[in-house]
Amino acid sequence: MEFSDFENNLIEALDDCRGAIKHCSKNAIKHLEKSWKIRKIDMEMAIFRGITAEEEATSALFYCLKNHQYKNANQLLFKEHTHKLSAFPFIQGIGNFLSSFLSQESSPFGDFQIKFTEISNRKAIELSVNIPAENITATPTPPLHFVITNQETGKPRTFEDDFKKLISGESYTDILKYIKDKATTRNELLYANNQGRPKVEGDIELYLNNQKSKVMILLIITLMIDPWERKEGKSLFVQQALNSFLLLLKRIDESELSELTK
Repeated sequence: MEFSDFENNLIEALDDCRGAIKHCSKNAIKHLEKSWKIRKIDMEMAIFRGITAEEEATSALFYCLKNHQYKNANQLLFKEHTHKLSAFPFIQGIGNFLSSFLSQESSPFGDFQIKFTEISNRKAIELSVNIPAENITATPTPPLHFVITNQETGKPRTFEDDFKKLISGESYTDILKYIKDKATTRNELLYANNQGRPKVEGDIELYLNNQKSKVMILLIITLMIDPWERKEGKSLFVQQALNSFLLLLKRIDESELSELTK
């Protein structure tokens, strides 16, 4: 499996993480690499490793939130597939919301970039947002600590109401479908049934590259949190996102998914 220069720098930066954050991150990369190596001789296990890579990257993010003592992060369960499979579609929803928020006509913000920097003698990822009208670039510190103040009230704008929209209605249905599809795929890869033995069809390389993209997004977020916390403190935006994510987990009917996700 080929990695871009950015992805190779990201993989190298993970070496500076500690404990389970580092080990889960590196194991996610290992699963991706092995999935690619066996893709032509064992497609079923290649896909299985691709799914496991996503879950391991999610575990790294969970450990990051827990280790830095984000409120209620202890409610994230590392052994629950439901929790781990919910993370990417939820984060994807946040990404779509932010893109829409930053690009709305009344927004002063322009394009944004992510790049590597150094914080506390280790590689980290920072976020920069252009403000064209002022010809300046804003760099939140920590990268996910967005503080937008209401000029009338003087109070910071919170995003929790926006996040709650991501865990209801059609968005909730899409997340639930994502979890079920992943869990069903994993189970069908391993076990025969009345229709026969497991059989994989389709573009395996496209699937594995999609899994790689998901893993990289999860690890980028980890590197926008972990290196910064000791020096800069917690990110309000991250806490608000976690609060909403925990509400999502409460909404998911564990009994409905129990047979698929165990």
